[in-house]
Amino acid sequence: MQNFPTFSTARLVLSLPAISDLEDIIFHANSTSEIAENTITFPYPYEEKNAHFWLKMAEDGFAKKDAYIFAIREKENLKLIGAIGLHVDFANRKAEIGYWLGKSFWNKGYVSEALQKIVEFGFEELHLNKIYASHFPHNPASGKVLQKNCFEFEGILKQEVLKNGQFLDLHRYAIFQENI
Repeated sequence: MQNFPTFSTARLVLSLPAISDLEDIIFHANSTSEIAENTITFPYPYEEKNAHFWLKMAEDGFAKKDAYIFAIREKENLKLIGAIGLHVDFANRKAEIGYWLGKSFWNKGYVSEALQKIVEFGFEELHLNKIYASHFPHNPASGKVLQKNCFEFEGILKQEVLKNGQFLDLHRYAIFQENI
């Protein structure tokens, strides 16, 4: 795959984030502190330097073929409203999927819509066997999204992450190629 893939769903376009998305990234990342509270490495407040770092990470990940980070865009105006990405371990044919969405777009099914397309991409194009995701116990909505999309609960990773000086558990979910 030489060019970064772009996907279209009923309401969304999933494509490579670009420097032209900078303002939207910062705006949505700062739409609530809950995004940072519910992600492992997301800072709050989210500054321009964070957006530049993330854009470079997306570009470098694709160049090395170990990460595929997609902007989630509304189809009607192509404005970035969030992101979803796969961090790939080809040696073990698995990937971790992560996502975030600006607060005004929560509870509208956008993450599920994007998740379905990226899972399909992971299994059909990248030939993965397993895609997994984790969420903090204080963010059960993320677990519901995963369950709705056929991810199975694998277990609790005890004190897996040190965040803000506190060790936090992660709930781990996975979906397998054979289940699709």
